[in-house]
Amino acid sequence: MGSQTIGATVTDTVTSAAYATSGRAFGLGDRLVAQDGKEYAYVQANGAITAAGYVVIIDEDHQAVMATTTNSATARGDRAGVAACAFADDDYGWVQVYGACVVRTAASCAANIQINTTATAGQLDDDATASSEVVERCFLTTATGGAAATSAAMLNYPNIGATL
Repeated sequence: MGSQTIGATVTDTVTSAAYATSGRAFGLGDRLVAQDGKEYAYVQANGAITAAGYVVIIDEDHQAVMATTTNSATARGDRAGVAACAFADDDYGWVQVYGACVVRTAASCAANIQINTTATAGQLDDDATASSEVVERCFLTTATGGAAATSAAMLNYPNIGATL
C-alpha cells in the first residue's frame, strides 16, 4: 500500500492526456511529506521508468529519467530520487527524495559506502567505475546479495555528484 496524503497516492501515475484535461492534478515540483516522514517530489517521466526502486535524475524542469553513466555525466548537481512505482514515458507521478526506501543496485553492492551510477539504467553500484558519477546522500543500509536487486537504503535529498 502506498503513502497517501490529501488525494495523493505515491504509487499512482497520471498520463499526460489526463494531466492536461483533469484540472485537478498536482504541479510539477510539488512536494509531499507522507505520514511516515518520507518525502516525495512530483515529476514527469522523460522516458519509461522500469519499476519502483529505480534511481532517476530530476532536472530543473522536474523531468525524471532513469540514471545511467551516460546521462549522469551531464547532470552534476541535478537532484536524484527513487521511483515509487513504474512510469510510462511522459507520465506524471511521485519519486522519493527523503527517508528509508529500497534502491535498485548491482550484485554485491555494500552497505554504508559511496555508491555511483552504472551503465544499467536506474541501477547503482559501489564499484567506483571510472567515468561514473557519485550519487550523493544515498546510502544502502543493507548490502545487496549475489544478484542485482532492490536493497534497503536511506535518502537525504540526493543529487548527482563528482565524476569518478
